[in-house]
Amino acid sequence: MNINITNCNCGDDDKMKVYALKICICILLFISFVYCVPPWILGDSKADNIQIKLVTIGPGDELTMWWGHNAVIVEDTSLKISKFYNYGLFSFDQENFLLNFARGRLIFWVGDSDTYKALTYYRSLNRNIRIQIVDLPAEKRFEMAKFLAINVLPENKYYLYDHYRDNCATRVRDLLDRLTDHQFRNNTQDINSLTFRQHIRRFTYHTYLMDWLLEFLMSDVIDKPISRWQAMFLPMELEKHIGEFIYNDHGNKIAIIKNSYIYYAAKNRDPVPSRPPGNIFKGMITGCILAVITIILASYLQKGNKIYIKLFGFYNSFIGLIFGIPGLALFLLSSFTDHTVTYYNENLFLANPLTILLIPLGIMFAYENKFSYKWLPLLWYVHAFSDILLLILKLLPAFDQDNWLAIISILPVSLAFSLSFFVLHLSDL
Repeated sequence: MNINITNCNCGDDDKMKVYALKICICILLFISFVYCVPPWILGDSKADNIQIKLVTIGPGDELTMWWGHNAVIVEDTSLKISKFYNYGLFSFDQENFLLNFARGRLIFWVGDSDTYKALTYYRSLNRNIRIQIVDLPAEKRFEMAKFLAINVLPENKYYLYDHYRDNCATRVRDLLDRLTDHQFRNNTQDINSLTFRQHIRRFTYHTYLMDWLLEFLMSDVIDKPISRWQAMFLPMELEKHIGEFIYNDHGNKIAIIKNSYIYYAAKNRDPVPSRPPGNIFKGMITGCILAVITIILASYLQKGNKIYIKLFGFYNSFIGLIFGIPGLALFLLSSFTDHTVTYYNENLFLANPLTILLIPLGIMFAYENKFSYKWLPLLWYVHAFSDILLLILKLLPAFDQDNWLAIISILPVSLAFSLSFFVLHLSDL
């Protein structure tokens, strides 16, 4: 029920109550406004009282948290007001989230929140929290505080996310660079010791299947040499390099980080390695096991037992499932989306939309469909030829993609199936 309190036909006492209610509402709205808009944008803060802190949050359990996070704390030490500025915000409830994610058009935004509540949240996830106090001149700190307060406004807050070029770390990195008159960028242009892929695998190696999938989907775009500046797409790299940076303030050389401390040390979390451990051995074991199963099933197939025919057929479908779906996904991502890191991917030689045809052809073989007797072997011959062709092409400088994990796990399988069908054909099964 809606009541228009301004037009009530009431006595003087009731009118006084209405006026009092209006005053209370105005006061509450004013308090809410003051609370939401920080004093450094209202002009109530003095530059000398502004303190800037860079927050680095370690990896978490969920995939979206594996690479860590950066945020900025702005505090007015006199007014005891603190804001937590976070460039890593997104929502699965966004309109067309899955479609935009698939297309490589994911929208993120920056938001502000109460510092204590934000730190408590990340602590509840058992993630390392380290804080660095930024020692910029007072006017620079004040400029950074105002920029962040303006940046969270609805008309400014949204940006197109890119894992390597525009994320929570690069946004903070670029802001710090602007405030240091681009000295930060100019002093970090030397070549980093790791590529984008190697940096990524420092955080994915512990989960073999996801490590394999991410390595399979990404092309040699992320295998080129990068600078230390580019490496700061990772929060931990930003933390490291800003901690080493010396700012030249009109002849005065200042270490931009004057102090740092651990706010929370996560329990039972392994440290992130400086270089990615290899998973090649696991890939080799995977490929060999799948190849041995192929040969064993094919050898029993010669006995003509219908059980083995079904097992061999369904095993073809299983291989089509585990390699065909990633191959189809790679083809779609590299052909029809803005995921530039998938473009010109050599792994299409190993698995592609043709691979997924193993699923129906394998089922047809299991039920002794004559159509599959011709096309299933042919499909495997094409795959084996394509895999061997890739090995030959790897001798050329242009084929420099770091995809040996995919090669060593897929090549033995395609060779085993091709050899099995060749032998079965010779035996006139």
